[in-house]
Amino acid sequence: TGAMVQMNAGIRPPIMNGPMHPRPLVALLDGRDCTVEMPILKDVATVAFCDAQSTQEIHEKVLNEAVGALMYHTITLMREDLEKFKALRIIVRIGSGYDNIDIKSAGELGIAVCNMPAASVEETADSTLCHILTLYRRTTWLHQALREGTRVQSVEQIREVASGAARIRGETLGLIGLGRVGQAVALRAKAFGFNVIFYDPYLADGVERSLGLQRVTTLQVAHAHTQRTVCFCEIQTLGCVRGRSWSTQPGGVWWTRRPWLRL
Repeated sequence: TGAMVQMNAGIRPPIMNGPMHPRPLVALLDGRDCTVEMPILKDVATVAFCDAQSTQEIHEKVLNEAVGALMYHTITLMREDLEKFKALRIIVRIGSGYDNIDIKSAGELGIAVCNMPAASVEETADSTLCHILTLYRRTTWLHQALREGTRVQSVEQIREVASGAARIRGETLGLIGLGRVGQAVALRAKAFGFNVIFYDPYLADGVERSLGLQRVTTLQVAHAHTQRTVCFCEIQTLGCVRGRSWSTQPGGVWWTRRPWLRL
């Protein structure tokens, strides 16, 4: 007697043993540069690019035949979008965040979702610290003043043009969230003389000791003890952080979420 498998409506049937399509279709949904993917996949798959901002712009062939989808952050896949794909088995988010994908619905539809948590860690940390240094040392403002023809000679003129610049050593930098990027920023900031404290309730005990940082247990403590705060967190965390009185902090709060910086 044969076994009968009952599937919920909308869930892809299991992949049975046997030959697959000789060249399955893999699509880059929201881009057109496949120079990285093509050399890797060219012998095993057909790679297509859609350059789409929504599933309405994706070709029917991709919706009907693509078994794999690559995507950045500029397209959103909610349940109604995922249901348009008839053969999709896996989505690869090129980057760390995946809040533009309804992962619960993807799981219910039998679609695996993967991300790349190590992508651009160093670049994001470098850019974050670059912005912090610029805000402390007023580099952008000084550059603009020189471009506009400002000439400084006396100490008083230098003081006036560089108004707002602050010494870094001894300043306390607070990090909300100490993931990969947060840790990379912390190590860079320490090298410039910052005292670094952080708040991250999800991190295992002892990480602060291995990195030489100070850990705080509440956002209130982080708020009270820092001159500047950088926030590395996801959408679900931003609400509780933004609801606090960060405007009373001397340096304010800077937000950063990959792949872009909101400082």
